[in-house]
This record gives sequence, C-alpha cells and structure tokens, in this order.
Amino acid sequence: MVHNDENRNGQCSVPVYEGLSRERVADLLQRISKLRVGVIGDGCLDMYLHADMTLSELSRETPHFNLPVVRERFSPGAAGNVAVNLKALGCSEVLFCSVIGRDWRGQLLTSSLQSNGIDTSLVWEERSWTTPAYCKTIRHGLQNSQQEDPRIDYTNYAPLGDIAVERLLENLDRMAARVDVIGVTDQLRFGVIGPMIRARLQYWAKQGKLVVADSRDHIGLYDGILVKPNEVEALQWHSRSREERVPERLRHQRSVGNKAEYVIDSDVLEAGKALAQSIQAPCCLTMGEQGALWLDTGSCMYVPTEKVPPPIDFVGAGDCFSASLMSALGVGAIGPEAAAFAHLGAAVAVSKIGETGSASPEEIKDRYDRKRV
Repeated sequence: MVHNDENRNGQCSVPVYEGLSRERVADLLQRISKLRVGVIGDGCLDMYLHADMTLSELSRETPHFNLPVVRERFSPGAAGNVAVNLKALGCSEVLFCSVIGRDWRGQLLTSSLQSNGIDTSLVWEERSWTTPAYCKTIRHGLQNSQQEDPRIDYTNYAPLGDIAVERLLENLDRMAARVDVIGVTDQLRFGVIGPMIRARLQYWAKQGKLVVADSRDHIGLYDGILVKPNEVEALQWHSRSREERVPERLRHQRSVGNKAEYVIDSDVLEAGKALAQSIQAPCCLTMGEQGALWLDTGSCMYVPTEKVPPPIDFVGAGDCFSASLMSALGVGAIGPEAAAFAHLGAAVAVSKIGETGSASPEEIKDRYDRKRV
C-alpha cells in the first residue's frame, strides 16, 4: 500500500524495498548471461588527453606554452557506455544501433565498441553527420598537481537527415527482432532519437518488447515505455521549465508502525507519479546517492542506494545503473528488485576512480557480500 502522508515541510513518506537476497542476485546474474540486449541512441566518444606541463615549451610563433600530450585514452560514452556496461554484466549478446559520421571519431568509437565484444553491424555511417565526442584535457604539473581544461565538444547542430532516419528505422527493426530488451539513450539536443524513432519504439513496446528509455529533455514523449529519469529531469518535465528548483537530496528513513518508510520531497514524488500516469508506464526515478523511486500505476516504492565510502567517482554511474536495471528487468525481476540490483552495479562503478566504471557479475556479488559485513 502506498502512503501519501504529507507533513508541513512538503515531505511525503513511501514504503521501502529491502527484499533483494544474495541468492536472488546470483540467480539474476545467471539469467543475464543468456540475455540479448540492443541499445539505440546517441553514441559518443569520450576522449582524455593528459598533458605533462613540466615538458611544456614556449612557442616561437605565439606567446603561449604548448600542451605536451603524454597519454591519451578513448572510450565509448553515452549509449556506447551503456552497451559496454551490458557486456560487462555478462549479457550474451549486445547490439548497438546508431549513426556515426565519416570521421576519425566514428572509427575510434566503433573499434572501441567492437573491442568490448559489442556488435556494431547496425551502426549507420552518414557523411553529413558528426560523431559526437567529449574531449577532456588534463594538465599535470609539479607535485602531482593536475587541472582539467574546459571540455571540447564535437556535436551536431541540425537534426538527422531523412535518409539516415530511414536507415536507422530499418536497423532498429532488425535489432528488435533479435533481442529481448531494447535500451534507449536520448541525450543530445540534435541526436539520433527523433519523433519517428520514438514512434517505432512505442510500436515495439506494444508488441510486448521490453523497452527502457533514458532521456534528458524528452522523457515525457515515451508513451507506453518504461522510463528512467533522474529527479531533475522529472521536475523539469513536470514544470515545463528549466527554472525549477532542485529539491534537497538528503532525507531520512523512519519507522512508521511495522513498516519502514522513507521521507521524500513531495514535489519529486508528485513529478514521478504524474510522469508515470502521463506515459501509462512504470517510472524508475533516480535520486543519486539518495536512492530511487519505483512508480507504477497506483503504487510507489523507495529503493535505498548502496552506501560507498570515499573516494568515489560518479562518472558513468548512471550508465551502469541503466544497464543493470534493464538487464534485471529483462530476466524477470520486479521493478523495485531490479532497481536494488541496479544500485549494486552503480556502487561498483563509483568505487572505480579515474575511469568510467562498469560492474562484472563477480564484482556485483562481492559488493552484496561486503555490505552485509
């Protein structure tokens, strides 16, 4: 039963899910090893360039010191990182469906995905498209000091062309016929997910295919599709304005009668309920280190996160959560159970410093065991 008691501070209490057992974790992982998953969306290339400034020299042509790059690293980002996380979880087959440009970034992205065991046969190469990339330059100085420069972004500033959309639709249909679950990453303003792709995803969801969508700006457009917004995205959708305040994140658990309940900002709960009602599908609303809400028709459950001691690195945690969530749902986990499993994956990811973390089956089981010590 859902409790909607609101106190004077604009807070509500909801039931807490704490039912994920060690045996069930192992069972889910075993089932995931046979799962086939497809990912469609904005594939980005993450680039890290490390410059040793102790080797820098003053240019003879300009009054500037150069950036001597001594190390570089490339990895799939956005939808590409979700695909990588799915493979790390042990999924038997991971297909990637997207559009890249005819550029060196597209070549690096596809080769990196392939090296992680991901099928890129459904990636369409479009001459007029720019392969999105995020380039971070890290300057290293004396006494192990380091500082990150402003990020350099490669992106598109116009929608995908009609021919490329048609090819993407064809590849989406091919992928849907081969997989058990479809994950959607709708991240960029001018990305590969547009109205026609969303309509086709809705078609496959109506056919009984499990589709899980993660979208920064269009979360309310996925009718009949399970969505995974964070609380800011849900509030922005609910208010129709980017000026919406971000609620206080830190809340507390309390005991109400014989049930553990969680006290949450009523605005977040209202936004999540309204979103689930609007799209007529479940909503897994994440709140960072404060956990997640699972909202379905007429019900709501709070799922606590896994506490991880510092140091922590949040880069990639959301992608790992998404991959773990859709994998667990794909093998029959109920909503709150899948969210609890996803928290285990995210807890592994944030504990990996200086890298876009993922979680293997053994790491997830180890994480569960250590939290019980």
